[in-house]
Amino acid sequence: MYPELHRELYKLSHRKLTWWMPVIMIGLMIIMGLATGRDYSNLLVMTCYNSSDIIMLILVILGSTIFSTEFQNNTILALIYHSSSKLATFMAKYIALFIYNVALHLLAIIFTVLLNIIPLLNAPVSWTSIYKYHQPLVVNMLATTGIDIITSTLIISLLCLFSCLINSDAIVIAINAIIIFMGERLFCKFTKR
Repeated sequence: MYPELHRELYKLSHRKLTWWMPVIMIGLMIIMGLATGRDYSNLLVMTCYNSSDIIMLILVILGSTIFSTEFQNNTILALIYHSSSKLATFMAKYIALFIYNVALHLLAIIFTVLLNIIPLLNAPVSWTSIYKYHQPLVVNMLATTGIDIITSTLIISLLCLFSCLINSDAIVIAINAIIIFMGERLFCKFTKR
């Protein structure tokens, strides 16, 4: 499976979209900090300037583009033919997106620390101050990031499933965006019974 993973990481690193998405994420994090203001500094730091929604959208756009273009151009057949198994081909794509997911979350944490040092967007906060659940702010941020990684991994799984079932990347992006933004409301609505 190592050759398949190496090939997927190579393809992912040579896409322009892969390198532009973190820049867009950082820009949207700055906009979120400017829009929210100084009243919610602790919340912004805890959620890494609401980077989780941005990262999920980035993963949906990038992942569906990767999967759907290979299915539309029938290059997936060549990959499966040269691979040791079908599972290795799809797992390599999944693991490559997971590595990109973790890298984006680490970049969001680093940029949150930098934004906290520069007091332009929000009031500087103390990392050891007690915030939610009677824990320090840094623990809240790390716990929130860990939960975001788990949920975005689930979104990557759904993305892989829908990309295998539907060959249009626009439809896959739309379905996963609906799951991201409407899923929580629908889940809460059905579980209140």
